[in-house]
Amino acid sequence: MGFSRLSRYCLVLAIFWSASIGAMPLSLAQAHETAIGLYTTYLKETAGPLDPVQAITAQRAGKFSPGRRAVLNFGIGSQPVWIHFTVDNPTPVPTHRRLAIENAWLDSVQVYIRQGGKTLSNYRVGDDQPFGQRSVNSRFFVFDPQFEPGLSDVFIRVETPDPMVVPIYLMDTEGARIREARQEISYGLLYGFLLALIAYNAILSASFRSSRYLFYSLYLTLFMTMNIAYTGHGFAWIWPGAVRWQQWSNPILMFLYGISGLLFANRFLDVETHFPRVRRVIIAYCLVFGGMFAMAALYADQRAALLVSFTFVFLFTLIMLLLGALSVHSGQKPARYFLLASIAGMSGAVLTTLSTWGFIPFSSWTFRAVELGMMVDATLLALALSHQFRMLQAAKLSAEQLAHLDPLTGLNNRRSFYEKTEPIWSTARRKGRDAAVIALDIDLFKQINDSHGHEHGDETLTAVAAALSRSIRQGDVLARWGGEEFIVFMPETSLKEAVALAERLRAAIAQIRVPHAQGETAITASFGVAQKDADHATLDALISAADGYLYQSKQKGRDRVSYAQAA
Repeated sequence: MGFSRLSRYCLVLAIFWSASIGAMPLSLAQAHETAIGLYTTYLKETAGPLDPVQAITAQRAGKFSPGRRAVLNFGIGSQPVWIHFTVDNPTPVPTHRRLAIENAWLDSVQVYIRQGGKTLSNYRVGDDQPFGQRSVNSRFFVFDPQFEPGLSDVFIRVETPDPMVVPIYLMDTEGARIREARQEISYGLLYGFLLALIAYNAILSASFRSSRYLFYSLYLTLFMTMNIAYTGHGFAWIWPGAVRWQQWSNPILMFLYGISGLLFANRFLDVETHFPRVRRVIIAYCLVFGGMFAMAALYADQRAALLVSFTFVFLFTLIMLLLGALSVHSGQKPARYFLLASIAGMSGAVLTTLSTWGFIPFSSWTFRAVELGMMVDATLLALALSHQFRMLQAAKLSAEQLAHLDPLTGLNNRRSFYEKTEPIWSTARRKGRDAAVIALDIDLFKQINDSHGHEHGDETLTAVAAALSRSIRQGDVLARWGGEEFIVFMPETSLKEAVALAERLRAAIAQIRVPHAQGETAITASFGVAQKDADHATLDALISAADGYLYQSKQKGRDRVSYAQAA
């Protein structure tokens, strides 16, 4: 009970403190570097529009509520709001201050500066007017009023179907410029980082003709475009006269950003192959929300379009997280990066969404959390694409190697043999250098297969291949020619040297014993050796000559070396 009373007492004190601050004047003698929402009071137009006189009367009648947070936040689709605060200029001279509402998506902002029962100055800006009509060149809603000595009342009317976040700052001009410069530097770093990734992946997409990189570039491009739109940079830099687009750019770009992310995820994680049912659900999800958005656009209902887009993007982050988790579970290694990226992106998006909708306090950190999350997201996805690229290159290299190797013995196949020997043969022909070929065939190999099975036959082939590999010289080219036949090309080799090598190979094979269930198999092989001469116009002619001598070895009883005898 004591704790409960203490809690209620603290709550009452907090409310009283907040209300008392809201009634306090904002002194120009002090620096105010944070938002001034706690010094304000506000009134929503729940019973219809109020003109300035009606708003002033309501404020004097005590109908305004005190601001509870430094940044006022009335959520999405709020009624227009009147905001009031008092400014105290304790100096004897008029003082200029910069009044800024650091939000780039309000349709209408009206400001009235009053003193002594009179309106001394008023301003009207908003997204419903071309950017060029603003008195101060800023992506935010910024004014430079003059405050006369004494107390001045400031009334601000805000209207928008977008999330009504009203961060009000009252600073000296130099302090405001420094704050804005710091913000622009941070955005410059963000956009530079994203542009570098976009360009890099676009180049990779063009070079490797891979849609993964193309969709990733599109995903980053749409995020950056969406960010440029909702931060006001687009209206200030790119489309200053396109009022209608400025009002609709946020929901449209948010929706397209979500679509691009799903396209990238589908391609990167190969959702169509691994999770066809999930892909069908995602397609249905996109079609449903696309239809809802189209209806909102058809009826020009900006508030409904915003709700659809916000919900779509929020669910999109959850879907990306689900796809990452499923892909990791299915054993896709790059999906680990994707999952971590999705967690980072979702965390940032959730913080920004909740702060924008008013569920958590709005601040620079919570508002820009989506940007920080996206930088981590983009970095991790770039690493994922790099990892996937290395895997694809390794698979490609492995495939190329397998295309040149005999899969059973690991020796060169016929294609690889020709690729390696043709340049050597051409040089030997052109410069008159020696070259020789050994052709060999395992004796009675069919009987070995028939007696002990093909598995034993394969073991015999691999044993012979290993013995040949150990016995040839550096620079010789060894290949499995087909079946139980092998071939050795020997550059810079005379007939005498080639015959000597063939005899060593024959002796090495004769020592092989391949075990089987009933004992072991002794292996022999027959050899034919041919040296390049004027009759061999091509390498195939030399190989054919070696094959002829191999046939002679078979005819003479096998397990021997045959070659051209001197006349």
